[in-house]
Amino acid sequence: MKSNYSILVSSTDSYSDCWVPFFTLFKKYWPHYQGRIFLSTETKDFSFPGLDITCTRVARFTGSVNTPHGERLLEAFKQIDTDIVVYLHEDMFLDHYVPEEKVQQLVDTMLEHQMTYIGLVESGNQGPFHPSDFPDLWEVDHSDSYLFSAMASMWNIRRIARYFRPHENPWQTEFYVNRRVKPTKERFYTINRDLYSYPDHAIIPFAPITGIYRGKWHRDAVVDLFAAEGIEIDYSLRGFYTPGIDDEEPPKELSFKKLLSVVKSII
Repeated sequence: MKSNYSILVSSTDSYSDCWVPFFTLFKKYWPHYQGRIFLSTETKDFSFPGLDITCTRVARFTGSVNTPHGERLLEAFKQIDTDIVVYLHEDMFLDHYVPEEKVQQLVDTMLEHQMTYIGLVESGNQGPFHPSDFPDLWEVDHSDSYLFSAMASMWNIRRIARYFRPHENPWQTEFYVNRRVKPTKERFYTINRDLYSYPDHAIIPFAPITGIYRGKWHRDAVVDLFAAEGIEIDYSLRGFYTPGIDDEEPPKELSFKKLLSVVKSII
């Protein structure tokens, strides 16, 4: 039976070293998922035994290998044949089993009640939260700076696409989608934190920190997990994130291109 939702893995060609470990763990810890998986890429293709993966390869349509994050998402939406996606990043490495029946229940709730967004992890929306008509879900207050969070979440892509802009990078997308949603009456939801928490009761169970931070491997998230799962990685290619040293912000560059991007987002 064809699944009524898809998986959208947000990635980029330069993060292709994450794909083998990601899908190795996905296949193990989400064994009952039978739908399609869309992997957001610019030019690269990828496959994994036993998984139905479609690489979006958006440069075919945008004409650029440097397609902005927002445009990659919008182009991916055009290829996806379900209204609902579970949105993940390529460095969200599963380490416990996904409760497929609960995921399916949330998908059906989204479709029945025409919801736009459900946050699926504790590290996404920050609150305040309100009780909702749905026991599994809390409603996210519009004062939340992360009313929309790009952490693991469930989207109705036909509804949420209105808030995206093609020129925006990942940080601009998260920031400005929040600004666009706030003045609306749109209801965004997140999991009931009293019922669902990492690790044993998570909906999408991965370590609270993602596998890569500031372009480098996050040691605490990957080393022990990959070793236990028999996943071999040459960590020297990226190196490890070092707190303090890698946290230093580079000097901000002012440019007409960046100014234009901000103006486009505000309009």
